[in-house]
Amino acid sequence: MKRIVEDLTGLSSMEPEITPGKVNYMDASKLFYPDGGFYAWHLFPTKEVQESLMLHQARPVFIMRNIYDLAVSMYYQFANNIDADVGRGRNVDHYFKSISKNDGFSGIIEGMLKPDFVWKGVGPHFRQMELMLEFAEVYPCFVTSYEDMTKRKPEEVQRLANFLQINLDEKTLEKIVFNSRFDVMKAHAIRQNTSSHFRKGVSGSHVEELTVDHIHKIRNELCSHAPMLPSLLEAANLSHVLEVNSIFKASH
Repeated sequence: MKRIVEDLTGLSSMEPEITPGKVNYMDASKLFYPDGGFYAWHLFPTKEVQESLMLHQARPVFIMRNIYDLAVSMYYQFANNIDADVGRGRNVDHYFKSISKNDGFSGIIEGMLKPDFVWKGVGPHFRQMELMLEFAEVYPCFVTSYEDMTKRKPEEVQRLANFLQINLDEKTLEKIVFNSRFDVMKAHAIRQNTSSHFRKGVSGSHVEELTVDHIHKIRNELCSHAPMLPSLLEAANLSHVLEVNSIFKASH
């Protein structure tokens, strides 16, 4: 999404200073409005953040992801020490190497407590989605999903351009869609020796990784942390964010 917004606006994405292991996504003081750029990070839209966004008449762009794929992605983020090649590895992969993959997924879903790794599970991330959608009901926001951006990217990019009030001709649209293709971005990252972040680039792969027990645990986290998320997603035409891959359903 950052690459798409950069190509649409001509601005550079910027984020707050990050210290691996000491990140607080609830800290409203991490929000800023850069000149000649745009803010892009995982900040929760808390009340303080919402008030700031409205005060600055910002145009928030929120992207969600299927909750089951999200759990898988988070597992590999830590188990493979993703982003170590850009100096942001969490360096807790040894914990995952010492346990089974199934136990690793359970830890990511429900939480893990280690001397240097306090992980609260996937529940807070579901709450983040809930906050995004609640805010989008009272303030103009662009809300999409990873799935829609991969399966119907031209339409979503055009919709984003409309939201940002940017005139977009067909040739520019095609260029933006091409430049943001997974294989194109990964090839560029490989040349820069920074490709760890690029794993699969597809949706629905949780069918290859999660067990029925994992699915139930994820649903428990959803009920505990974000009970309104299903209805909010339905209202935003994003119910697929909660859908289990149909292949998984058929095989179980």
